[in-house]
Amino acid sequence: MILPILHQALIALPLLMGAYITFSLLKLPDFSIESAYLFGAVMAYVAGDLPLPLIILSASLGGAMVGAIVSTLNQYLKLPFLLGAIITNGFFHGLTQYVLGTSMKSFHPALMFSEHFLFVLVGICLVGIVGISLRSQLGYSLAIYGNNPLFFQHHPTSGSYVTFFGVIVGHACAGIGGFLFALSNGFVDLTMNFGVILFCLTALILGKSLIRTNRPNILVPLVGLVAYFCVQQTLLHVGLNLKYFNSFQSLFILAALFCLSKKEKISLDHLGV
Repeated sequence: MILPILHQALIALPLLMGAYITFSLLKLPDFSIESAYLFGAVMAYVAGDLPLPLIILSASLGGAMVGAIVSTLNQYLKLPFLLGAIITNGFFHGLTQYVLGTSMKSFHPALMFSEHFLFVLVGICLVGIVGISLRSQLGYSLAIYGNNPLFFQHHPTSGSYVTFFGVIVGHACAGIGGFLFALSNGFVDLTMNFGVILFCLTALILGKSLIRTNRPNILVPLVGLVAYFCVQQTLLHVGLNLKYFNSFQSLFILAALFCLSKKEKISLDHLGV
């Protein structure tokens, strides 16, 4: 049971890192992370004949492109973030279909080492980079913006810059996650981003429940990720059909919000997801 949990957690780690930045720290309704996840895999497919570092870079740039567009719509065209995310999702859905030309493409890039070693290497690098960043002034700026966006009006730092940068970094991480998922499955599929939002919300709620802190903390997505797949594997072992798992996640999120609102009178924003 431990190996499947570890394998799945390593694949999903970049995605949840990105979701932690945008959902938990910036507190944005970041539905466009679905497009970043899928388009990162698409860009990796396009760069499939290049060396592995360039494939990973292409995946991160694919995700970052989604983040740049939704941030531009929000920060500079002044659209509500949720509306900008919906528009961005629609645009990249069509762009993805155009690039792939079909609903599914085989994806088997040449690797110099095993997939599992690659997942571990990417995970260690991301945990190190994101963990150090969260303990820096940038990490605290992201958290400050999420708790009080008006704070930056009275300081020289631009709130628009903080949001723009945070969303791009979060989406770049999601793009790498899409690449790892496609690599693990051996194909890029137009529906591979289905359920991404539910997964992120569920894992982050678990992480926030187990790691009680108001400061940026890399342990929140890490613990939430492990807890999520432990719960998933446990439910599978007791006989839950995997096709019903999204329904289970939805009910779990609803129950968590209901219990927390009764106990602490807090909203979804204050939950930090």
